[in-house]
Amino acid sequence: MSQSKSTLPNFDTLWNYGDPGETERRFRELLPAAELSHDAEYLAQLLTQIARCEGLQGKFEMGHATLDAAEQLISKHDLRLARARYLLERGRAYNSSNQRESALPLFHQAYDVASALNESRYAVDAVHMIAIAEVEPAIQLEWNLKAIALAEATNERGWLFALYNNVGETYLSLGEYDSAYDYFSRLAALQAERTGSPDMYTVKDRAKAARLAGRMQESQTLMQPILDRLLTEGKDDGYIRQELAEALYSLGKGELAGPHYAMAFELLSVDDWVVQNEPQQLQRMQRLSK
Repeated sequence: MSQSKSTLPNFDTLWNYGDPGETERRFRELLPAAELSHDAEYLAQLLTQIARCEGLQGKFEMGHATLDAAEQLISKHDLRLARARYLLERGRAYNSSNQRESALPLFHQAYDVASALNESRYAVDAVHMIAIAEVEPAIQLEWNLKAIALAEATNERGWLFALYNNVGETYLSLGEYDSAYDYFSRLAALQAERTGSPDMYTVKDRAKAARLAGRMQESQTLMQPILDRLLTEGKDDGYIRQELAEALYSLGKGELAGPHYAMAFELLSVDDWVVQNEPQQLQRMQRLSK
C-alpha cells in the first residue's frame, strides 16, 4: 500500500540551519515514505532540501547529484513549485562553491518561476540570493532593497531579519555608516519584538556603525552592557571584545582597550574563518593588546 499524501509531514518544519547534517538525516528518513507515496512534487522538493543540506556541509558534488535526481522528476512531471526550489538550490550550490557566474542566472529563473506561481516566499528568497551572488556592493544594495520591498508587499516579514542585516552590512562596505546604523536599528527592533531583546551581534553591528559615523561614545555605551552580561553569565566572545576595544581605542582610551584586544585575539585566533579571512585584523588586535 502506498503512503497517503495527506500523512506526509511538512519537512520544511524540520530544518535546523545550524546543524545541516542532522537535518539531512531527518530528511533522508522521510525518503522511503515519499517514494512510496508517488507524490512527485513532494519527493522532488524534499530532494532539493537534502541537496541544500549537502551544500551547507560542503558536499557539493553530492548536492549536485541529488539535484540531478530532483530535476529528472521535475521534467518528467512538469512540477512548477519544485522547479522554483530546484533552481534556488542549484544556484546556492554553485554560489557556495564560488561559481557565482553560474549561480546568478538560476536565481533570476527561480524568481521568474516563483513570481508566476505567486509563491512570494521563494520569490523573495530568489531576490535575496541575487543580492548575495552579486559582487558590487551598490548592486547588492539595489537587489536587497527590492527584496525588502517585495517582502513587505507580500507580508513575508520573516525575510526582513536577514534582509535588514544584509542591507546594513552593505551600507557599511559602502561607507554609508548612518544608513547602516538605521538598518541595524530596524533589525534590533524586529528581534526585540520577537524575543524581547536584540541579538548581541546586531548590537555589535549597530555600535560599529555608530563608531564609524563618529559617535564613539555611543558605541562604547552600546557595547559595555553586552560584555558585562556575558561575563556575568560566565561567557565571553571575541567579536564583542573586539568591538568594545575599538570603541575605547577610538575614544583615546588605549590602556582600557588593550586587555579587550588581548582577549579578542586569544578567542578569535583559534577561529578558522577569522584566521583565513581576517589575518590583518588578528595582527592589529595583537599589536594593540600590548
